[in-house]
Amino acid sequence: MSGAREIRQRIAAVGKTRQITSAMQRIAYIRMGRAQQRARQVRPYSQSLFRIVARMLEQHQDHRSPLMAQRVPAHRVGMIVVTTDKGLCGALNTRLLHMCITQMLSWQAAGREVSVTVIGARGLGAMRRAGARIVAQAVGVADLAPDDVTALMGAAAVPLHQFIDGRIDELFVATNRFINALSFEPVLARILPFSRELAELPAVHAGEVAVPYLYEPEPGPVIDALLLRYVETVIYRAIVENAACEQSARMTAMKAATDNADRMIDELTHQYHKSRQEAITRELAEIVAGADALRSG
Repeated sequence: MSGAREIRQRIAAVGKTRQITSAMQRIAYIRMGRAQQRARQVRPYSQSLFRIVARMLEQHQDHRSPLMAQRVPAHRVGMIVVTTDKGLCGALNTRLLHMCITQMLSWQAAGREVSVTVIGARGLGAMRRAGARIVAQAVGVADLAPDDVTALMGAAAVPLHQFIDGRIDELFVATNRFINALSFEPVLARILPFSRELAELPAVHAGEVAVPYLYEPEPGPVIDALLLRYVETVIYRAIVENAACEQSARMTAMKAATDNADRMIDELTHQYHKSRQEAITRELAEIVAGADALRSG
């Protein structure tokens, strides 16, 4: 019965693992709801902010903000990579990091200098191993409340100042775009220099009336401040959408792990019963053989 005992031990071990994965699935489901709500809340804010900025730029087309500086050709590129702090979320980080590293190597092969800002602990080690020049990093930001976003801007401000000071010519952000609970995709988008082609919505919707703004004391500083706020919002939106993708991916991964544990328990249980029946049959055969030997003796 030593084989049956080993099978019972394996069933108990798999059962404990199943308890853990099932609990993590339920936790991820609860967190996914909050993360999705936060991602949906920030979208209309960023879209409305862009419309305001676009209207201002349309009314003051002669204004040139430092965040709109076009430097051609762009030899120096900055990239903000948004990953998760924890694992157990399937291929979420792997797909994004593969895209980022492939693009970074492509830029470097073309003779372009690349500097990287990493948000999230999972991407830090991978980008270091890939040989990236990391200029800033931030961890533990996925669960920050909107009121604590200033803690994030310390790392995000580094590539922004690099662009304003002319040390990089373009700035990209790489993140996972949340589509629904079962669908998300890695994206790499340029956010600087700012241009209307980068946004998702036109400056004025059909049927809307563009109301001229009044500025005190002058429009230039107001436009520059709103442009900076818009870029910061784009970075924050990338983080909250990646957080929603993280919880969705973790819930899916833990559900698959729980289902696999259930299947393994069923197989081991069947194997245990089979082994036990074989042992009982063998013992009965030995008893019968012993009784026959006694009668014949």
